Amino acid sequence: MKLTVAGRKIKVTQAIEDHLHKKIEKSLHSLPDSADVQVALTVEKYRHFAEVTVKTTGYSVHAESETDDLYTAMDDAVEKAEKQLKKHKDRSKSIKIKKNTAEKDKQVS
Repeated sequence: MKLTVAGRKIKVTQAIEDHLHKKIEKSLHSLPDSADVQVALTVEKYRHFAEVTVKTTGYSVHAESETDDLYTAMDDAVEKAEKQLKKHKDRSKSIKIKKNTAEKDKQVS
C-alpha cells in the first residue's frame, strides 16, 4: 500500500506521518498492496481539514473531516473511508451471492 501525505498551510511532521500510517494500517488492513492512499491536511485559522482518498483497482473512496483538532480530523476521515470500503465490500459480496443463486436456479430448471 502506498501512502502519500500532503499538507496545505501546514508542515507535515514525522509524528503526523507515523500516526496516519499506524491508523491506516490498523483500519484499512484488508486493502491490496496495489492500493494508493492519499491524505491531504489543511489548516485554516482554528479549523483543521483532513481528506483521505483510497484508490484501488475498480473503485475509489473519498472521505473528509473538519474539526478543531488535527489528529481528530485525521482519525475521523480514516474511519469514514473504512466505513465506505466496508460498505463497498459488503455490496459486492451480496451481488456475487445473488448472481450465484440465479445461476443455480437456471441450472435446476
